[in-house]
Amino acid sequence: MIKAVLFDMDGLIFDTESIYKTSWQFAAKEQGLTILDSFYQQFIGVQDPECERILANHFGEKIDMERFCSVRNQHFHQLREQRVALKPGFDALFTAIKQRKLTTAIVTSSHKPEVEHNFAPTPYLDQFDLVISAEDVDRGKPEPDCYQQAYQRLGLQAEHCLVLEDSNNGIKAALAAGCQAVMIPDLLPPLEELKPHITVMPSLDKVIDLLDG
Repeated sequence: MIKAVLFDMDGLIFDTESIYKTSWQFAAKEQGLTILDSFYQQFIGVQDPECERILANHFGEKIDMERFCSVRNQHFHQLREQRVALKPGFDALFTAIKQRKLTTAIVTSSHKPEVEHNFAPTPYLDQFDLVISAEDVDRGKPEPDCYQQAYQRLGLQAEHCLVLEDSNNGIKAALAAGCQAVMIPDLLPPLEELKPHITVMPSLDKVIDLLDG
């Protein structure tokens, strides 16, 4: 029985992953470097400090990481000033969840100010029962800490929580925490090794059929 739905944010609720990728690639190009789409894939669903560590190891002395982060952040915030669109199906799914009086949480690798900024033009943020952001955990996805903290703070068992994710790293975190998991792919398809353990849906509104299961 599902008692709570735990949402990732970037790439799931909001179409932000493409903005992140554009900014990372822009900042690398500014130093004459290239971040290929295939290389960037490992960053999806992972906290920035770990991504920056991987990038620093990859480029070594070729990259000025302080300059990279500054350029990336400035470029990202410029792009984000335009309203970030909600992903298709979120409105219908959230309405269906509330009609069934299920508990809801946001569990994201982003920081709280990013959450607040993305949701500011919408009425949704105050309707979530809990928000777990990057500040709340020492180990980010694919480690299970964020989802473990979420169901513990909600007073629920892991098996009663349905996690919605767009990334393989997020799915790994959900499964490691013992939750049910649904992937709605954004930039990446599900890994073959994960498919037997999850449900894959093309859009958020399709998840409604699972709520009564």
